[in-house]
Amino acid sequence: MATQTRLNGALLWMVVAATLLALVGLGGLALAFDQLRALGGRYMVAVLFVTTWSLVFLAMTLVRAPATPLVASLGLALWVAYRLWVAIAAGHWPLVVDLLGEAVLAAGFCGYLLTGSRPNAYYRRRT
Repeated sequence: MATQTRLNGALLWMVVAATLLALVGLGGLALAFDQLRALGGRYMVAVLFVTTWSLVFLAMTLVRAPATPLVASLGLALWVAYRLWVAIAAGHWPLVVDLLGEAVLAAGFCGYLLTGSRPNAYYRRRT
């Protein structure tokens, strides 16, 4: 008899963080869209993308879709790469440093999601 794996540990905290991201993103879009527009088109794309990413990640996690680790990792990597490109193109070296730090965090997220035993058990219903 297989034991049902629960959402806990680091994976649970990833879901909590994605939930906060979705709530703040959606709340900001609904209540203060003018502030987003003031950032300019390139940054609007990044905010809209990561808000959408968080909703997709949460939906896929809710249904335990086995593709979640790959889809979430690719989405997060694309988001960081896009923001890094924007920062380099704009010549904002402090943002480049910030985004290289975020790339390190994204690598940890992706590595854990793709190879960790808890994500493999949770999304693939293995123990």
